[in-house]
Amino acid sequence: MGLLLTALAIGVRLLWVLIVPTRPVGDFAMYIESARYLVEHHSFDPEFIYMPGYVFLVAAVDAVGGGLTAIKLIGVASGGLATAAVYGTARAVFGRPAAIVAGLLCAFWPAGIAVASVTGTDMPAAALLALAVWLLARNTAERPLGAPLLFGAVLGLAAYVRAVALPLALLAAPYFRARGARWIHVVTRALAAATIAFLVLLPWGLRNRHLYGEFFLTDSHGGHTALVGANPNSDGVYSRSLNRLFTEGTGYRLFEPPHREADRAAYALAKSWTAFEPRYALGLLAAKADRLLSNERALLYWPLYRQSVLPAGGWFDVHRVRIEQVVDDFWYFLVAAVVLGILAAAARRNWPALALLPMPLALTVLYTIFFAEVRYQLAIVVLLLPFAGAGLVWIATSLRDVVRAQNGRTRQRVAIEALAGLGALALIFVGWPRLLEAGARLRDGNRWAVCVCHVDGGKRLCNFRATAPAPGAGPSPLRGVWDGFGLRLGAAHAAVAADLDLPAGRFRVSMRAESVGPSAVPATVDLAVAGANLAHASWPTAGTPITLAGVTVHGGGKLRVELRADGEIPAGTDGEPTLWVSSIEVEPDRP
Repeated sequence: MGLLLTALAIGVRLLWVLIVPTRPVGDFAMYIESARYLVEHHSFDPEFIYMPGYVFLVAAVDAVGGGLTAIKLIGVASGGLATAAVYGTARAVFGRPAAIVAGLLCAFWPAGIAVASVTGTDMPAAALLALAVWLLARNTAERPLGAPLLFGAVLGLAAYVRAVALPLALLAAPYFRARGARWIHVVTRALAAATIAFLVLLPWGLRNRHLYGEFFLTDSHGGHTALVGANPNSDGVYSRSLNRLFTEGTGYRLFEPPHREADRAAYALAKSWTAFEPRYALGLLAAKADRLLSNERALLYWPLYRQSVLPAGGWFDVHRVRIEQVVDDFWYFLVAAVVLGILAAAARRNWPALALLPMPLALTVLYTIFFAEVRYQLAIVVLLLPFAGAGLVWIATSLRDVVRAQNGRTRQRVAIEALAGLGALALIFVGWPRLLEAGARLRDGNRWAVCVCHVDGGKRLCNFRATAPAPGAGPSPLRGVWDGFGLRLGAAHAAVAADLDLPAGRFRVSMRAESVGPSAVPATVDLAVAGANLAHASWPTAGTPITLAGVTVHGGGKLRVELRADGEIPAGTDGEPTLWVSSIEVEPDRP
């Protein structure tokens, strides 16, 4: 049965790849370019900062003359391997009926089929993670020494594709305990799994030692990824302006040499942004969780709907709304089945099954904290599919038990489990949108901005926060861009401020401001430093910029630079007037 489901999954994905001529773009084209460079030069290109596993696979296909379709077969094979692993894991912890259902769900998973034509790392990494979990679930009871070795070895291979797999090595410990191992054996087997994963990755670490002068087992762009996820100007989404912001603020370039130094600078900056406004950072977690888990329609972007991937006006464009609805409906159905499967495992005290949950939960937490895209959920979904199969089997067996029940105790048990399931589903499907709304309110009320300023003879990243309305009291009037910020006059009074570290001296403070929106607004704009007004002007006419400037004497330490807008929006005004500020300078005032 497992072989049949695997063949079915491969057949469906192969048919998809042959029918849908997806062109690789973005990162997915970069992997192919890196592989071809590796084949030609027998080394990675100087810009390569990723894990090498997928590139090795693509290079092997390219070396024997395989073209784009042959490269896509890596994704096809990954879908088949994932289906086999899902079936095997479900059979080991839930039994054969749940395994068959879980395997069918994986084989006909619409989003999983769609990404088969994408030349990326996500599905191969998901398949290897699922294989590692299958080997753990299958062998722990009968081969207590072999199970951690196999699990660690395959997890190490998965980490060659996506480094996020490496921290999961120690999460085999709950499963060892659930299968009855003593605590001392739990510890030693988990350490054995981690050690084997380390040994598998050792060649990569030695290569990094030779190239960078330091030993590490991951890639060299984790800091860049964290920086994107912490960017307040874009709500944690990648924007090209971040490249310039990072370059002018730190002197390094994103994804360019020197890789390790740039990556550390990016990570340090990401941590400082997160700490600057914790309430906004908390709301940003909700936004990243939304992108990761709320739906799967975004997974169709890369194989179908990104510009230049397929010719415009084709069948998929014509039927886009229905296709996306099918993908979303399957996702919601899958979420419900997973929740019921987890509850069924808990109700029946199926500890081995529950002990597998920390791995997908850990992936979810890691991606939510650092950076999230919907394609990162593929590994999470594959690890949860056995629970979906168990959930659907639970529905069928519960209905059967009710029909065949000879006493009230069975019906009472089923009723209690059904109520618990309905409550959990209500909590997920009703509570999740409320959680996202709460996160949006936190972001809107505590939004801040980071931009490049000219300070004391150099360029510096300045953090501006709204001071009026008070943070959290209402929507923040502030929006950031790389070279300044926007101040929205949505209330009678709005203000933003930044605290700059400066030596003692005499400084000239200036800003360039222009308005968009209504052309005539009865409002004024003030530039203040350390609480004292330096410049005053009427709200500028749209299209006519003004410069606010003044001189202040500073005793050293923190200098607060503040911009205030006061006025009332006339009734019937179309749109909210916004002041866009740039060319922010705090320079020594020399005679």
